[in-house]
Amino acid sequence: MKMKEHYFTLFNKWGCDAKDIYITEIANELDCSVRHTKTIIKKLSEKEWINWSPNPGRGKASTIKLLKKPKEIEEQEVQNWIKQGNISKALRWMENQSNLETPFVQWLENQFHWTPAHKHNKGLDVLSYPYYYTMNSLIPWETTTRHESHIAEHIYNRLVDYNFESQSFIPELAHDWEASSNGRVWRIYLRKGIYFHNGEPLTSHTIKENVLMWKHKQSANWKQDMVKGITDINTPTINIVEFKLSKPNQLFLHLFTGYKASIIPVQTYKQNPEAFRMLPVGTGPYRMIKHEEGHLILEAFDHYYGFRPMLDQIELYSIPKRPNHSRRQVYYRIVNNDTNKVKTLDWFRPSMGGVYLTINHQKPGLHRHPDFPEMLSKALDRTKLFKEHPSHDVWFPDSFFNENSGVLRQSSDTQKAKEWFKKQGFEGEKLTLTSTCLSHNAYFKYELTALKEVFKDIGIHLETKVVDIKELANKRNLRQTDIIIAGMELGEDRLVSLMNAFTSPNSFILNTVPTDVRVHIESMLETVWNSPNTEVACHNLRIVEEYLLDHYYMIFLYQRKYHICIEADERLQGVEVNLNTRLRYHKLWYKS
Repeated sequence: MKMKEHYFTLFNKWGCDAKDIYITEIANELDCSVRHTKTIIKKLSEKEWINWSPNPGRGKASTIKLLKKPKEIEEQEVQNWIKQGNISKALRWMENQSNLETPFVQWLENQFHWTPAHKHNKGLDVLSYPYYYTMNSLIPWETTTRHESHIAEHIYNRLVDYNFESQSFIPELAHDWEASSNGRVWRIYLRKGIYFHNGEPLTSHTIKENVLMWKHKQSANWKQDMVKGITDINTPTINIVEFKLSKPNQLFLHLFTGYKASIIPVQTYKQNPEAFRMLPVGTGPYRMIKHEEGHLILEAFDHYYGFRPMLDQIELYSIPKRPNHSRRQVYYRIVNNDTNKVKTLDWFRPSMGGVYLTINHQKPGLHRHPDFPEMLSKALDRTKLFKEHPSHDVWFPDSFFNENSGVLRQSSDTQKAKEWFKKQGFEGEKLTLTSTCLSHNAYFKYELTALKEVFKDIGIHLETKVVDIKELANKRNLRQTDIIIAGMELGEDRLVSLMNAFTSPNSFILNTVPTDVRVHIESMLETVWNSPNTEVACHNLRIVEEYLLDHYYMIFLYQRKYHICIEADERLQGVEVNLNTRLRYHKLWYKS
């Protein structure tokens, strides 16, 4: 610390230009003896902060050149704090800076730092890295961003998971289930000895409380309808819960997949919902022990019912005043101070879901012309617009959830579109396009700029706005826009994810189509949930999707394609990423 102060004193006096100087001048400036000054110069040289060239001969001046700016010295010190795991101290320093140097930020972004147990002062395996984004809520049914869902994945459990590839349910809190009366009665058997992070036991009554609460909390229409179809919930034992339905439902278990159906201790939540938003309680492999803006710590839950994670602690932090820049590749580098060999892992895959436009038929205007949606779609040269997207690779399939669907049916014909808009007399008219926005200022900035040029080319002045996704779903706000750009990313249970998207007000599909069309779509969705099994349900859901695309109630823009690259210490095992390209913490372990 003292060396840093000495250096700053010299820098403030002489700057970074080379100077011929007598050692007595330095001693006077540092207010110390010549002998001690020589020791200081030696140490500063060893740190490579200065170049010191003594000239031979009595009475001759030596040459000094200060090599680093004070900010660089401080950033180097902060780097050491982070390497040592002192994240809080580093964050306090960064918060007090007016700006951060680009090389320093780039270094920070790659600091996926692993501290193995034999080197940690408490004997813990710890992963710390700058991957914290602002979160509005970690209550399961309120999560909206990938970051929120990723954290929720490690805090909570569901009754069951679903594997789309094998078309099968995977036990979580439930270890078995059975249906009777042709699917009108469902009995679910819970695992024994499961506890929440606060020590509260999980029982059949807990499940009953959760499902009853979903009547008022789940936003997707199909979930509300399914919960309303439950006529009775019995708890014959603490480990058995039985649901009686108003009519047979072979797809009932899908109600419990997806992280919005995670199980929570309801009474704890009700005591203080605001506190629960930021410090939630679940049964998952990790419990949250600290959460403040920009800094979050997860700790392995010793009483987890499954395999306790080998990674003891995860510390996430944000980089204050981080400059915005895009990456087409998802990149992680996970090393520690003694890493000698690094292994590289690569994944290439599409992200199920997509980015799309919807035309707001609930607001009067020229955009409600019967042919407007189709002609707008034809005006979009998607390859030209999005192939060089700065943030990710893209492609243009014909489905949000079926990677084998073929090429997008909504073809482009820019010349035909331009002639049509001119013929209709739309030149000089104005329209409003609104982008949804998530909690950490994530919105379709690049797309808004690109689409503005498209509308300019067809003679229409386009006003663009960015509105919080939940605020935009408000009817009053929705009436202020003509066109909406939104996106969806599907989870492992694609049936549930797409049903959420088709029926949630935050997807702007059902709440933007004409009223008679909404009735027809809801009838088609009812057919989906009356399907005899998941395979048939997905087939029927594809029919709904085709209807929306054929009639341009959804104008498909693109689907993301991810390249995930991970460079990791070869001793790090269990490296996996989830569908949203995030690390699965509970799989990681270090082979020392």
